[in-house]
Formats: sequence, C-alpha cells, structure tokens
Amino acid sequence: MLKLYGFRVSNYYNMLKFAFLEKGIKFEEVHAMPNQETEFTSKSPMGKVPCIEVDGAYLSETGVILDYLEDISPSPALFPSDAFQKAKARELLRCCELYIELAARRHYGHLFFGEDINEAAVNEVKPVMEKGVRAISQLARFSPYLCGEELSYADIVAYHCFSYPVNVAEKIYDWDIISDIPGLKSWKETVAAREHCKTVDSEWLAALNEFQNS
Repeated sequence: MLKLYGFRVSNYYNMLKFAFLEKGIKFEEVHAMPNQETEFTSKSPMGKVPCIEVDGAYLSETGVILDYLEDISPSPALFPSDAFQKAKARELLRCCELYIELAARRHYGHLFFGEDINEAAVNEVKPVMEKGVRAISQLARFSPYLCGEELSYADIVAYHCFSYPVNVAEKIYDWDIISDIPGLKSWKETVAAREHCKTVDSEWLAALNEFQNS
C-alpha cells in the first residue's frame, strides 16, 4: 500500500489526499513535518512534505506525484485525454501555484506564526497575485469545472491553492480575491460539494483548529 507523508494543515498534502480519494487508490497516512534531518531528507531530498512511499522507495514534489498517480491509475482520468487540453490544464494549475499560492506564502509567517509583517512583501505580493487572477480568469472555463465538465487535477490543485491566499488577500489587502474572478465562487462550491472534498476539508479544518490552539 502506498504511504502519504505529511500533515493535514498542509494544502499540498491535501491536494494529494483529495487525488488519492478521487482515484480510489488505497493509501496510508503517515504524519510528518518538513525538516532537514537526514532520516527525512532520505525520503524527500528538500525536506518538504508531502512525499509518498512506494514499495520502500520515495517520491517527492506534489506535481510529480500527481503525474505518477495518473500513470498508475489512469481511470478515473484526472487530466483531459487530448494532449493540448492536458497541457492547458497544467498551464492553469501552474498559474494557481506560482502566482496565487506561492506569492501569498510570503505572508504566512506573519498570519500564522506571529512574525513581523514583511513590508517588502506587502508591496510586492499583490501585483503578482493580481496577474495570477487575470491569468486564471482568462484560462478557466467554469463549465462547471475549470477545464470543462469533469473534475481534473487543475481543480484539485486550484482549490487548495486558494485555501490560505484567500485569508492573505482579505487580511493584508482587504481584498476579496474570490469575487475578482467571475465564476470562481460557484466553481469553489461545486468542488467543495464533492464527497471526497468534504472529507479532506473536514479533516483539514479540525487539524487547523488544533494547530491554531496549540
């Protein structure tokens, strides 16, 4: 059985968990925090989570793992079958990762760990996120999913890429980022209504509450 290493507060961990459940792949959850100890970097070379264990071997980087899951379990497909449309799905999910989640991450230390606000980040992050919003508005179809009628990895990645940046946008910039992308609110509700998403969200919120009160 595959093992998924990480912790439930991690949005990238939750992307993989959602994908495992949608694929119907059996897996075991192993609690692990990112660290640079040799024992862990032997599994995940950068010391990041999530990573997975496959028959005693290890694989890291969420995007790589998603591709692996598609290769070992092609049905139900979570990428379009057409090569160009598959590339368009990857283009969309990368925009969500790079220009929404990664940009907003510069504020996580302040919002979640009590660090001083990063004034440089205040000035630099929003323009990047605004470009990301523009790109997603251009690329997404919302019919009802981002790439069409069926759920794809673009939806799974995007859903979790927005989970913390929504708070960043609101608290740092007084910005309702969801409303700035026509169709995003109804799309988010559509994804959230899926049974496997409900499971992941419920466990994420419980873990987040425990983390914030610890």
